[in-house]
Amino acid sequence: MPEKFIRSEIIAITGHRDYPDRAALLRGLDRLRAREYVFGGARGVDSDALQHISRTQPGSQRTVVVPNRLRDQPLSTRSITRQNATRVIELKNSSLGRFQARNRFMVDRSTHVRAFYDFRGRGGTFNTIQYARSKGKNISIQPMNRFDKNVILRKSPNAFRGWFNEMRSMKVDLSAVKMIILEFIKTILQTTVRLFIEGLGYAGVKTLEALWRL
Repeated sequence: MPEKFIRSEIIAITGHRDYPDRAALLRGLDRLRAREYVFGGARGVDSDALQHISRTQPGSQRTVVVPNRLRDQPLSTRSITRQNATRVIELKNSSLGRFQARNRFMVDRSTHVRAFYDFRGRGGTFNTIQYARSKGKNISIQPMNRFDKNVILRKSPNAFRGWFNEMRSMKVDLSAVKMIILEFIKTILQTTVRLFIEGLGYAGVKTLEALWRL
């Protein structure tokens, strides 16, 4: 089901050049609806997402932002951009910081940032997430790695709450972690979702979906 972006008409897409789960990327993209999408023009998530949105939402505006000029991009991504973008913005920046400048331009242009992220804690996608947060942007994360349910179920209650709060604060796509959360609450904590949420200090919040929206 498509996500409801009430205020988000321009979604910037950011993600890794190398990622293991193409199905996760496509699932995350299929839930998006926007007037305009903004891409970074690199290989990997940038180009794969551009091609997919072009196929599935052909009426959308698809803006590709390149750090320098389009002709400076690798041949393969240059071709994908020309075939699928409706607009190309060339920042004409050849400095060492051109990729960071490109990412910040994308965030500043957008009303929402959708990150396809594997929690590596470094790199361009991580920095883009941090910048988007510093600007108060609406941001959500589609995990690009599969969470090991057995590892999470072995966590102590305190460690689980810490992980849970991290997922919520980072606006990780709830559908990617919901079943693991429910299993831990039911089988390890042996309580209900409502009581678990109340224990976190959110009285009156009854569902994970409602908590995620806070």
